[in-house]
Amino acid sequence: MLGDFGGSVGSLLGVEITDDSIRMLHLGRQRRALRVAGWAVEPLLGTPSAGGGQLQTALRKAHERCATRQRQVALALPASQLICKVCQVVADPSGEAMEAQLLGLADQLFPFPLDDLALDFQLLGPSAQAPGMIDALVVACRQSQLDPFEQLFAQVGLELVAVEVDSVVLWRALTPGDSLVLQMENTQLVTHRWADGDVPQRQQNVMVSPDQWGEHIDGLATAQEVLLIGAAASPGRARSISERLGVACRMACPPALAGLEDIGPSMVLAYGLAQGGAA
Repeated sequence: MLGDFGGSVGSLLGVEITDDSIRMLHLGRQRRALRVAGWAVEPLLGTPSAGGGQLQTALRKAHERCATRQRQVALALPASQLICKVCQVVADPSGEAMEAQLLGLADQLFPFPLDDLALDFQLLGPSAQAPGMIDALVVACRQSQLDPFEQLFAQVGLELVAVEVDSVVLWRALTPGDSLVLQMENTQLVTHRWADGDVPQRQQNVMVSPDQWGEHIDGLATAQEVLLIGAAASPGRARSISERLGVACRMACPPALAGLEDIGPSMVLAYGLAQGGAA
């Protein structure tokens, strides 16, 4: 279920569930370039749960507005809800052999039983720490964490086929290099960093309103550049952040989302999910 980091699961619906909305996006190809084939933002009230009727209703409405026949879904979970580790494995052309190596280490790596383990990995390249080995970014969680989401999508006629780490999805969508990604939403501010481009580092701050952002970002001045995304992101806030931190800050919006204008920065995570399923 933690699905190949979106790399081999076909063309999927990218779905992001936030505190106040469901964001859904479907991509197609036109002259080999990705384009938005359908999208929807469906508001949510209160704090919905995965088993709640409000989420079911909102998902149905979002899928109707998205106007697509695609029913297979890729969903992102926060890196803070998953275990992300870099491990060394013996280089082998068979992915199954590498997975077997990681499963053999599971008792040491993960604090829960194998029969409740959902695991996936991504190869990063030759290991600097262990010559002759390959570094692999391993992502794991309890299968019982994923079951409510599988049931939720099944109840509205959709199929959850891939679950990804939000920070990993943003890395794929934005290729930020040494930049920090600042996700500004109406009720939270999330920073995404990457150590040497592999292990995601995520920090989340709850806000009463987007105007509270200032008190949470003063420690970000070490970033080379800040890429701003999210429903509360705006050019004016990007300028204010740049002035406050003394570093460049710009709105980040992949070219395929340019036609969505103001809504584009809020759809970056859903875009990255759909992008991973468009390989």
